[in-house]
Amino acid sequence: MAQCVDTLVGMQWGSEGKGKIVAYIGNEYGACVRSGGSQAGHTFYYEGQKFINRQVPCAVVSPSCRLYLAPNAVVDVDVLAREVKAWNLDERLKVDRRAVVVQNAHVNSEKHLALDARIGSTLQGVGAALACKVLCQAELFGEYAQRTGHLKNLGADVAFELHELMLSGINILLEGSQGFGLSLNFGSYPFVTGRDVTSAALLSDAGIPPKYHRTCIGVMRTYPIRTGGNSGSTDSLELSWAEIAVRSKSSAPVEEYTSVTKRLRRVFEQNWDILQKSVAINGIDGVALTFLDYINHEDYGKNSFRSLSPQSREYVARVEHTLNVPVWFVSTGPLHEHLIDLRG
Repeated sequence: MAQCVDTLVGMQWGSEGKGKIVAYIGNEYGACVRSGGSQAGHTFYYEGQKFINRQVPCAVVSPSCRLYLAPNAVVDVDVLAREVKAWNLDERLKVDRRAVVVQNAHVNSEKHLALDARIGSTLQGVGAALACKVLCQAELFGEYAQRTGHLKNLGADVAFELHELMLSGINILLEGSQGFGLSLNFGSYPFVTGRDVTSAALLSDAGIPPKYHRTCIGVMRTYPIRTGGNSGSTDSLELSWAEIAVRSKSSAPVEEYTSVTKRLRRVFEQNWDILQKSVAINGIDGVALTFLDYINHEDYGKNSFRSLSPQSREYVARVEHTLNVPVWFVSTGPLHEHLIDLRG
């Protein structure tokens, strides 16, 4: 069996633009798998319309790509049902029966612990659901579907189905959520998520042996962000959005809000140290660089590398030199066409 599985991971503290890259490359794969939970919204544009997927893989825009939620996914059945209906996915999406289901008690537990004030949690119950799974107290998706009949047609043995696809030589993409700096074992603890989000963890989440892993794509921003509130540091200087606008020479205000909780994001100077660690631990083969227009707003929306300003081209070169990996994609704005593909 050939190596046919690629992973895509966030290299910083999330919100790097993973959804956009997955939506762009999804047609290169026969299957796309997402783990993680509903607390992470992946944003992308399709046919000029903005979408935020919290459960369904962003390769949903590629009709020939099969969609899966991994055995180690965390499922909010209400969020999942809305996305299944919005994308008409009754036959195309499969959810592993061993995925854990978020319950009201999990959300209430996180609220009771005031995790939003303590660590900037989104309070979606995902961490509490994972903790219950470890304590063998959680309800799994297969059990939930059998008990309620809700979403019953989606249940499957996803790991086995993926194995069958690999035997057939089908290319598979594992869509990571959040970012390396939020990883449970490697991030800035305790301001982390409830799992590891590295490339190796994605393989484990889906039940895929490492020997079938081919390539890891790392997604990074020009300026890292963290969610609003007491969400921890990046060990680099915190900036204001007004400063980003001044640096990029943008005439319009520059601000970002989280896709799920709508909090104003905190923005920081680049941290090259964590990027180098992310390259090493994830085994990143190529980088997708996003928000290049924050370096020079004149490059907003450009889709040709030769048309970029010298300042932006120098930044791309700095990324490649510092991290010793090639830049494969450059994003210059939010739309699907605001992307430069440098592969090959």
